[in-house]
Amino acid sequence: MLNDKLVLIVCAKGESRERVIATTYKCGLGPVSCSTLDDARFLLARQDFTIVFCSDTLPDGDFHAVIRTARSIPVIVLSRLAEWEPFLVAINAGAFDYIACPPDPVETERILLLALSKSSQIHRTNQVAA
Repeated sequence: MLNDKLVLIVCAKGESRERVIATTYKCGLGPVSCSTLDDARFLLARQDFTIVFCSDTLPDGDFHAVIRTARSIPVIVLSRLAEWEPFLVAINAGAFDYIACPPDPVETERILLLALSKSSQIHRTNQVAA
């Protein structure tokens, strides 16, 4: 079990948040959720997260600030827009990937496992450098 690995889900939209939480549990990870940028900053400063899911827009900000705060943690952007331009904006801002909402569980699991692999590689690289 990987449930010692935490996934932060920053999303004010109930259905999308619940789908990501369900997929996170299915993958054996521990989800922690919040709905605002301020809460995300607070949690990121106090806990070690492996992956972050974040809505493109939040009541007090957007995914750009979460990416800056998360630093080397893979951030997956959740968006109501299934369009090429918002996808490119997210990727160019440093997002690991982009999922249109409501998130498809199979696609979410695939992206989550890829991000988990990247996060493990970053963690190993940081240990070697230390």
